[in-house]
Amino acid sequence: MAECRDDDAKFSADKKARSFMSGDTFMAAKVLKRHLPSRRKEVASYIYVKADDLYYTVYTLVNSACKADVIKRTKGKH
Repeated sequence: MAECRDDDAKFSADKKARSFMSGDTFMAAKVLKRHLPSRRKEVASYIYVKADDLYYTVYTLVNSACKADVIKRTKGKH
């Protein structure tokens, strides 16, 4: 099975993070790690939730089929 491309992984991660946090991205997602041999990628998405006036980093694992699953989130005030 082929590995999900970085651009597709970032798109999938951002989409999952926006639906998870109900906010908008304010910075481009980043691929942090590649897990071998499973070919999963850990991606950080940066979300701003206007209602809370908080910025979140949502970490997802993206599999080879470009399906993202949230593993954790962190928050910080801007």
